[in-house]
Amino acid sequence: MPIHLIRPTHVDRCDEGWTRARILGEVATDMYPGAPWQAVETHVANDWQAVRGSSPLTWADVRREAHAAWQVAKLEHEGHLQDDAPVFKAA
Repeated sequence: MPIHLIRPTHVDRCDEGWTRARILGEVATDMYPGAPWQAVETHVANDWQAVRGSSPLTWADVRREAHAAWQVAKLEHEGHLQDDAPVFKAA
């Protein structure tokens, strides 16, 4: 599972919305345990409207950031991000 941490350069990087999007992505793994991103993205996008605060960032702006945070949190929950464990299980 590739994890892409690409950040757009056209938006103000000081906006607190980026942090909120990352937190939302991480929390989504607990809110929708075991569900794939495709199944939870609509819910997370709707949740973005509630947690974005005064940030002018839209879901389209932060979608990739939230998804990347979701991917990392999912790997951590599955025990793949440990110093003594491989990232992926052997086939």
